[in-house]
Amino acid sequence: MTDFYITQKTDHEHWYQEPWMLVVVGGPLIVVIAALFTFYIAWQGEDNVLTKDYYKQGMNINKDIQRDAKAVEYQLQARAKFDAATSKVQLQLEGKVALPPTLLMTISSSAHATEYEAIQKVTLNEVKPGLYEGTIRIPTSTGTGNVKVWHVKIEAADWRLLSAWQNPLQSQLQLKP
Repeated sequence: MTDFYITQKTDHEHWYQEPWMLVVVGGPLIVVIAALFTFYIAWQGEDNVLTKDYYKQGMNINKDIQRDAKAVEYQLQARAKFDAATSKVQLQLEGKVALPPTLLMTISSSAHATEYEAIQKVTLNEVKPGLYEGTIRIPTSTGTGNVKVWHVKIEAADWRLLSAWQNPLQSQLQLKP
């Protein structure tokens, strides 16, 4: 009768072969692996939220809004094309205002693979009425194949035009206020 209440010890296998060990260790292990994978994705796809001169840009926001409004008032529009062989950019500008003899074109681009950001200011000189031309230097370390988007700003004293130029090596840019 006493044998009925005494539990028999079974011959257990090693601790790592226990089925409950998989539950105890497996759940936290999956969470750690998922956290490392999420960190890797976040690191590879990081965005530049702030620019280097964010404070200066914030102070000039009202001035920039007024310059955008002037571009609308003058009914400015432009078309630009880039020739990679000669590194020349041509800009055709139209509007209801006397066009200046030179324009300032600012191009910023970044290639994620090489992690660079290039900001370039190009002076465009008037070749014919409304047609401007200038030379862009693409850094040799980046190569032209990495350039996918240029952020373009064309400005004069009292107006500006902004746009993102998708695939600048194969397409033309349409700029409207």
